[in-house]
Amino acid sequence: MIRTYETVFITLPTMTDEEERAAVDAFAAVVSDGGGTFTANDRMGRRRLAYPIKKLEDGVYTRFLYDAESGVPKELDRRLRISDKVIRHMTVCMEPDWAVASKEQAVRDAQARAEAEAARAAGLPVDESEAVRGASLLTDQAPAPPVRPATAIPTPPGRARGGPHRSPTPCP
Repeated sequence: MIRTYETVFITLPTMTDEEERAAVDAFAAVVSDGGGTFTANDRMGRRRLAYPIKKLEDGVYTRFLYDAESGVPKELDRRLRISDKVIRHMTVCMEPDWAVASKEQAVRDAQARAEAEAARAAGLPVDESEAVRGASLLTDQAPAPPVRPATAIPTPPGRARGGPHRSPTPCP
């Protein structure tokens, strides 16, 4: 079954642009070769880490948003784990509602970047905050995905509330 996954990883800040591009392309090839299709392959840039990792204060963040079979993120995770160029990584399987919203946002972000780049090429002044604000999740352009109501877990007969209990349905 094809699902939507989001992978964010942090690479070493000491790598050159060519080395970083080669590493990211190698990880992207894992997804493509496994039959996955990319919605977004964003280089989020160099950012300060919340706490030092391997005595490093900052890293280069990259985000993949892709649709694939369940074996593809497992292989990508394996490759990210053994790579010495990756500081940290995380892959999440997105719920369908959030996946649709993320894909729409990725398309809007790409359009905003393309418009800003075209304006720069034409020599027009570009207000970066306006381009980012136009593609923000907080605008009226895209409604937030519906929130599932919290469901109460029924208390089994004879068990006091607040004690350990099992959910009536197993997690997927």
